[in-house]
Amino acid sequence: MKLNHAPFKLKSGNFSIERQDLQNIGLNERLASMFIGGALLSRSITNPFKKRFLYGAYLTYRGITGNCLVYERLGINATKPHAVNVRGEFIIDKPANEVYAYWRNLSNLPLGIQHLMEVKMIDEHQSSWKSAVLSHILPLKWNAEIVKDEPGRLIGWRGSNGSIFHHVGKVEFEPTTDGLGTVLKIVLSYHPPIGGVGIILAKYINPLLEQLLKKEIINFKHTIEHPSPLLN
Repeated sequence: MKLNHAPFKLKSGNFSIERQDLQNIGLNERLASMFIGGALLSRSITNPFKKRFLYGAYLTYRGITGNCLVYERLGINATKPHAVNVRGEFIIDKPANEVYAYWRNLSNLPLGIQHLMEVKMIDEHQSSWKSAVLSHILPLKWNAEIVKDEPGRLIGWRGSNGSIFHHVGKVEFEPTTDGLGTVLKIVLSYHPPIGGVGIILAKYINPLLEQLLKKEIINFKHTIEHPSPLLN
């Protein structure tokens, strides 16, 4: 008996699989998640229903995939550089050239900025800073370099290589319309540490930094507008 096989054709429709990149944490954070997650799993492997095991499983998943569900919900992508800016604008009742000259002599700044303990000039552009913004017990130290200097108008700086406080900043000295005062504009930009966690913390810390900047510039304003006779 001869069987007749009907012709059989397999036709596939047009389709494509689009890969979606779900990674939103950086390499260092992934490695830390895998290390901590592995440690938690190894300590609770005999009881997989404990919270420690679940936390370990999630952190391990987070490290392997590079995806954090919390960051995804908050719209945070820690794989890309994320600069945070702190800005302030103030009116100083002194001419711009005078305010610039006072600021350019960096050793003057601790006199008017309460949390700034010390500024030492290393050379014309390099300086060493010591701040009590955290506390006097644990002062914050860093080195900075002036990278742009336009006399009477602008000073730009950045944290030197190896400094614990990685940042860039600038201060502009713009004359008021009558020429008797100065519009002081400050911008401080930094990259939050510890990946996405730092980005989250920055959202809460930034308003505090802006309030601190405002308070410190008010002190600076009072110092330069009402200099002590001993400093003249």
